[in-house]
Amino acid sequence: MKNSIDIKALDENLNFFNKMYDMLRIVDPLKKKVINHYGKRIEETGDVCFSYWDKENICDNCISIRAYIENETFIKLEHTTDKLFMITAIPIETKDNTIVLELFKDTTESMIIGNGEYEKGYNLKDTLVEMNDMVVKDSLTKTFNRRYINERLPADIIKSMVEEKPLSIIISDIDNFKLINDTFGHQIGDLVLKEISDTLISSFPPNLGWAARYGGDEFIICLSDTKNHEAFIIAEEVRKNIEEKIIRNKDEKIKLSVSFGVFTMHKEKFTAEEILNFADQNLYEAKNKGGNIVIK
Repeated sequence: MKNSIDIKALDENLNFFNKMYDMLRIVDPLKKKVINHYGKRIEETGDVCFSYWDKENICDNCISIRAYIENETFIKLEHTTDKLFMITAIPIETKDNTIVLELFKDTTESMIIGNGEYEKGYNLKDTLVEMNDMVVKDSLTKTFNRRYINERLPADIIKSMVEEKPLSIIISDIDNFKLINDTFGHQIGDLVLKEISDTLISSFPPNLGWAARYGGDEFIICLSDTKNHEAFIIAEEVRKNIEEKIIRNKDEKIKLSVSFGVFTMHKEKFTAEEILNFADQNLYEAKNKGGNIVIK
């Protein structure tokens, strides 16, 4: 089943789309750039797509990257300061790549949730933030989840390549986590995961990168415009902070340690899978050396 449209179909239906929707635009979901469309010719503008939402960083739950990756049409609610929009994202096939058509419908005055006891649609902003967080965040640790990694990391790699700036990945794994779970139970295990994730999130400024739960007791940190030795320093600081923490279980004290693998891409062309594998190889070496160490 074909879930995208081609550039010819876009040309034929552009006037109809303009009549049906309040606004439309075409974006490159990997580069996060708005695209101008002239007949069959398309060209990138200098505008970044997320700036329309008064944001300085990529949207956490990016509908266009999801439409691009899954080759499906998706719908999402998003807001500006005083407007609420329903956005439909449709993949478009060109001869070179896939781009995404975003169709905006202003639902500020018409969107109703619950009993309607509020003033205007933009009062739904808090609800939208919570809904979007549910899609891309891990419910236990409040870090981002695996889906977010799959959708966000490719975009950060493209940005790194275009700007010719380094991109660093830190993969961490809790030492002896299975033993902690088996000895003290999963409730203590969950407490350890939350303690580790809180330490990871607080280890770098929000505008520098993001942290996500990679799976089980593994987390990753992605740092933009960060050299290898800078990422190593951040990982080493986190390692030391965790080493000093003690989890109390009744009369027992549980000491924690974490191993880290660091890898930096700079001017090379690696896929998300490759860059994660390189970092994971360094993590494997750290574990083989006894853990509680950073390998870069």
